[in-house]
Amino acid sequence: MIHLGAALLCDAVTVRENLLHVLGGGVTRLPRPGFPAPLAAEVALLLYVDGEPGVEVTHRVTGECRLRGTDDAPIFAFEYTLRTVLGSEEGAQSVSAVLPLGNVGVPAAGAYEITISVDEMPVGRIPFTAILDETLLPSWDDPAN
Repeated sequence: MIHLGAALLCDAVTVRENLLHVLGGGVTRLPRPGFPAPLAAEVALLLYVDGEPGVEVTHRVTGECRLRGTDDAPIFAFEYTLRTVLGSEEGAQSVSAVLPLGNVGVPAAGAYEITISVDEMPVGRIPFTAILDETLLPSWDDPAN
């Protein structure tokens, strides 16, 4: 059995010795100078896995991003195969994962939601809003540019 402990949209994430190192975790607003725009974020996952100690477990972790409140086709999707050998401890054990989303984007400003599923069962959602912020564009009148 597997349970979601945390799912965060972040500026950057790394995993070292199963520890999540999160920079700018919990992103809910993505200001962009125009659209379409890169997501330029990563998903940090903390999963708790139950099972028999010493046994390798495999789970299929997937995600789909859609405009919130619609059944439209996904804006983007991802898949990750979680493989781990459970330690000798009793009870659930944590497994950390990073899902880099630097190569995907959002087509327009709006409210989006990434649905996370494990083995085809939804386990969590990450809502975020992409907003137009034209102040992020460089000013060509500024001599510093």
